[in-house]
Amino acid sequence: MKLTVNPALQHLQPFAARLPEIFPASGEVLHDGRNQIRAFDVAGERYAVKRYKRPNAFNTVVYSLLRKSKAQRAYEHALRLRELGIDTPEPAAWSEYRKKGLIADTYFISRQSDCTPLAEVTKRFPAPDTLPVLDAFARFTALLHEKGVCHEDFNQTNILWRFDEATGEYRFQLIDINRMKFHARPLRPDECMINLRRLSCPAVAFLYILDRYAETKRWDIDDTLLRGTFFRLLFGRRQQFKKRFREHKMAAAYKKQG
Repeated sequence: MKLTVNPALQHLQPFAARLPEIFPASGEVLHDGRNQIRAFDVAGERYAVKRYKRPNAFNTVVYSLLRKSKAQRAYEHALRLRELGIDTPEPAAWSEYRKKGLIADTYFISRQSDCTPLAEVTKRFPAPDTLPVLDAFARFTALLHEKGVCHEDFNQTNILWRFDEATGEYRFQLIDINRMKFHARPLRPDECMINLRRLSCPAVAFLYILDRYAETKRWDIDDTLLRGTFFRLLFGRRQQFKKRFREHKMAAAYKKQG
């Protein structure tokens, strides 16, 4: 077993060490898909625990010998983001367990966020109360790109927000952060558009965000809308092709078994 606990949260070590035992049968299920996320109350505080799906045979070898686990990367990326002044739920710990020397289960623990997914806003656009949120989000994204941060799962479900009454500002958090790149320079224009294309929000909301983003960056708005739409369409086609390929592969396998 490998276990790293945030020095500020050392009281979580006994809980983190027992995760393989307690995770399957306790906690509140927050998400049950490829990976599973459960919420736990520990010492009067709420934590989210993510158990990553076990990798396939090839990736098991890769993660065991060559690459850091997704849990370790999520923890380290959270620390890096917070150092850069970019909000993400406080990382608490990560752990990994092996069988016969090969990686099996991996866990990432963070404080549970009280923020709301951006998807709750974009699906209601253009309701008047959504406009200031998306204006602020465009500025947040521009800042993210200026700092050289590229979240490679920059989907609206992985972007959380809340209104901070103390400052009168909208604040944003990033989650699902195991896939990220940190550049020592601002992202180039095409890199920005490639990153933004992953926002799977309604087209009208996407165009509004692009418009506000271009204004923040002081780019030509028409050119930004054109390039952003182009990259989004290409990405959509690619995702559709991958989906059809998976469905065809599953159908062929089912037919072979029958």
